Amino acid sequence: MAGTRILEPRRTPLVRPAPEVRTEPVRFARRPAYQAYRLLQAGFVIAPIVAGVDKFIHVLANWDMYLAPQVEKMLPVSGHTFMLASGVVEILAGILVAAIPRIGGFVVGAWLCGIVINLLIAGNFYDVALRDIGLAVGAFALGLLAREFNRPAPRPETARP
Repeated sequence: MAGTRILEPRRTPLVRPAPEVRTEPVRFARRPAYQAYRLLQAGFVIAPIVAGVDKFIHVLANWDMYLAPQVEKMLPVSGHTFMLASGVVEILAGILVAAIPRIGGFVVGAWLCGIVINLLIAGNFYDVALRDIGLAVGAFALGLLAREFNRPAPRPETARP
């Protein structure tokens, strides 16, 4: 039969090619968990830096009064000098949260736990210690969320010859 195509090879493949894999970054901006992550990051950048700077200028509080006398006696420097050094540490911790939140969140959380222990030893500031426990929990949550939302960029595949 002259018009049949039975013996001709089939030109369309039987299996469809797989769709191209998208390599663009996933957009998180509308996800509530991502928004919470960014709020926590902003808070734990701003608060430690402001508190650290205020250790030098004493506008918000006289920070020296929060150092437990028992802790001050163990220090090789004066309490005021120690508080100035802690101000520098707080500023650096805030910068670390801005740059590497998956590490900085845990550093700030640990720092806040140290502050809580100091306040409990002092025995006068239980309300501030309770507040700092809540802040520490938030800082640890930031560190955990950053593991999800602030991953290092994947390396591009090298071209194969």
